[in-house]
Amino acid sequence: MPTAATNATVKTDTLTVFSEMSALSPVVRSLAKGEEVYVDLRVDQGNGRWCGIRIARQFSRLGFVDCRSLERTGPTQPTASANPGTKPTAAGKGGAEVPLARPAAPTINSYAAVQAQVVKDGVIDSAYIASADAQAKTGGSAALTRAALAHFAAGEFDLTQRNLDEALEQFDAMQDLAGRQPSLLTLSLLGRAYALLLKGDYSSALEPIQRARTLAPQSAEAAAMAGWAHFMLNQTDAAVADLQVAQRIRPSQDVAGLLAKVQQDRDIEGDFREGQSSHFIVRYHGGASRQLASEVIRTLEEQFQVLRSELHFTPPEPIGVILYTQEAFRDVTRVPGWTSAVYDGRIRVPVQGMETVSPELMHILKHELTHSFVYQKTAGRCPVWLHEGVAQWMEGRRSGADAQDLLAAFEQGKGTSLRYYEGSWMHLNAPQARFAYAWSLAVVEGIEAQSGPDAIERLLDAERTESSPEAALLQGLRTSYSHLDEATVAYLRQTYLQ
Repeated sequence: MPTAATNATVKTDTLTVFSEMSALSPVVRSLAKGEEVYVDLRVDQGNGRWCGIRIARQFSRLGFVDCRSLERTGPTQPTASANPGTKPTAAGKGGAEVPLARPAAPTINSYAAVQAQVVKDGVIDSAYIASADAQAKTGGSAALTRAALAHFAAGEFDLTQRNLDEALEQFDAMQDLAGRQPSLLTLSLLGRAYALLLKGDYSSALEPIQRARTLAPQSAEAAAMAGWAHFMLNQTDAAVADLQVAQRIRPSQDVAGLLAKVQQDRDIEGDFREGQSSHFIVRYHGGASRQLASEVIRTLEEQFQVLRSELHFTPPEPIGVILYTQEAFRDVTRVPGWTSAVYDGRIRVPVQGMETVSPELMHILKHELTHSFVYQKTAGRCPVWLHEGVAQWMEGRRSGADAQDLLAAFEQGKGTSLRYYEGSWMHLNAPQARFAYAWSLAVVEGIEAQSGPDAIERLLDAERTESSPEAALLQGLRTSYSHLDEATVAYLRQTYLQ
């Protein structure tokens, strides 16, 4: 019987996939025996057990199946096309997901056996780890190694589940057991660094990275992680140097792509001026006035205080903000023409021809800053629809002008469920994007009105910890996509068409 967060195969001749956790809901498709899926949610309902599934390499969920028709094959999180690398977080705007693979597993022969004991049925066996720790206190080097490997296996599994605080605890415990074994100590340091990078705590990540590079000067992983941390700290020269070292040690397609991106930013920003404040590093093209840059910083600082109060979260690092000409913005971001700004770990905004912060620019800055807060608060696990809904809500938009069109679309059967707006929006044309923005705002507005002022915060907290967006809805709001769609339609009709 598969649990959530596991790979599985279909063990019956055919398997029906339903749109909801009900055999009465519409059928999405049928799967054949032996087909591989990824289970991201399991819910027990009386005598029934429903599993939410994705097809390998897809970001959005396909639907729901009877768990008893699946056979678990392993706990490893699949590589989703919209997840690794630059994961889209806002309207397909590349997010700040770490575009580097997790630290490689130990090559020690006994590791596979230890890992199999630590992670069983998608759950960490704490009793096994406690036993290994107890044996390490009185045993020899083999017992110490086994305990250290057990904590690495647990930490690596926590990384796949985005349990970042728990992962940090496991890697810290591993350090205490590694002793004078440089290879094990390096693994624990890189694991800790990767968890900190996922948390967006880039300055703190540099300390274990540097220790790992001292222990293992030929570690391409450590050099690449240093490059990403320096890039996210707006230190592009250091980032380029680190990534070049990583490529010389062991060429990698991921590192090559990241290096090209960082070099492009460095080259374009070579003659940019820079301004700083407590929470921002702002770089701007020479064509932009110093007065505009100062006003942007002042506006962002004011908005920072509001968002910190509203979302009960404070980003740990200064946020990079790049002010471009229109041409440079398009060259760097490669986003659709309907996109007016981007957050991809840095806020990127075209300001050509502007002399002061207009009301429109103020809204854009608030919108993109909200993306930064939401991304970091959820450790990069927030679906795009929630990103965009919260960003619009925070900038002050409301659904009045779009309510009638949205209701008409759903009444005519042309409305689109939120489930289809979890991943990238980069493929949407302008009318589709307009509907996606309007519907996402309406949903968030309805949640605020119907579930209370702390509902969005509960949902964002759940997005950080749960296995999927649907699981987060169940945990944070005790609802599902279908019920949320229906509640939003009811809210729009009652609020705007009465």
